Amino acid sequence: MRICYVAADVAVPHFRGSSTHVYELARNLAKLGHEVHVVARRVNSSQPSLETLDGIIIHRFQRGIFFSSRRSSFSDTQAQGSYRGSTSLLIWKLYEAYLKTVFPVYIAVEVARLVRENSIDLILERETSFGAGAMASMLTGRPFVLEVIGNRVTSLQLRHSKKIIAYSTGMFEGTEEASRVVIVTGAVDTDLFKPDPVSGEEVRRQYSLGDSPVVGYVGTFQEWHGMSELIAAAQSLLRARGDIKFLMVGPYYKETQEKVAAAGITNSFVFTGPVRYQDVPKFMNASNVLVAPYNPENIESVEQVRKHGLGSPLKIFEYMSIGKPVITTDVKPISDPIENGITGYLIPPGDSDALAAAVLGTLKDAAQAGRIGAAGRQSVISSYSWIIVAQQLGDILQKVLDSHAPRATGDGPGD
Repeated sequence: MRICYVAADVAVPHFRGSSTHVYELARNLAKLGHEVHVVARRVNSSQPSLETLDGIIIHRFQRGIFFSSRRSSFSDTQAQGSYRGSTSLLIWKLYEAYLKTVFPVYIAVEVARLVRENSIDLILERETSFGAGAMASMLTGRPFVLEVIGNRVTSLQLRHSKKIIAYSTGMFEGTEEASRVVIVTGAVDTDLFKPDPVSGEEVRRQYSLGDSPVVGYVGTFQEWHGMSELIAAAQSLLRARGDIKFLMVGPYYKETQEKVAAAGITNSFVFTGPVRYQDVPKFMNASNVLVAPYNPENIESVEQVRKHGLGSPLKIFEYMSIGKPVITTDVKPISDPIENGITGYLIPPGDSDALAAAVLGTLKDAAQAGRIGAAGRQSVISSYSWIIVAQQLGDILQKVLDSHAPRATGDGPGD
């Protein structure tokens, strides 16, 4: 099967979770023998517009159509500030409007061209491409499948999709689209994310962590990731154990760093900035416990989240695959892979006291922490590998293709 995977807003490859998802899913579909063309974001002119990596063919397009969009957060290698940076609200709103109107039309035309030139059988679109894949399907007559990770779904995408791939049972529950929804899970590369004490010790030496107990976080420091709760929990934890260190890994950390300084606990925090995706497991291995205190109530578009639900966060699978105890919030689908007290720990969202208590309990009982971590890793190996997800998705796409009516004369490649 020849698949065009439209993810025009995503840089591939990149250290962000969205990039990891697109890359790993495409790579594993290719492993299964499918020809996969990925339509991705070109963040600057130094990137090739066409590239083959790990068996997938990547076609990159600039957001600015005739020029790279300025100050791309994907091209910010230091990535200290926020996604939006210092851009004014008016400019940001205009830019968002452009991304939802003009840009998807441009991408749709390009995708239609690729579909015809490469005899593509089916179009799969990540919802954040705002209907580019759906429009390309309308232009070419190829069947269209929508992949929904988050909450930025358009009515065009919903109307035109043969199937909707979702990553949470809460997505579209009770809606008219529910009959077309197929639930799959997120996944992890268990060969890359694995226990590795040697690399963990290297990171500890690099950042002078010594023998201190380390609480690790990996992410993009968005407020709904529970940064306020983590800082409040840290203040409580440091009163109980002053030797605890917090290893904070990822881009866009400046605002959190400022809040840590205002709380007077700077000396207990290490902010690494973004690291290469291949190096992320080293930092996880340097930690004693890994936390992800998500609080969806802090998402700007919370009403959309209530309507469509959250996507399945890759971070939880990656944490678990390392073999360290994981603490996250009891919100679906974030909590789905965790059996509380068996493969990880679940706390109420927004509860910094519960977060502090869970971390402290884990640090006090190393033997139990080891059992929890080992059980978590075994769970992801058996149920949450990328090849399993790719097999599920491949079967879904093949059924859609098999049920698609033959194309009319004149709609073939190159016509």
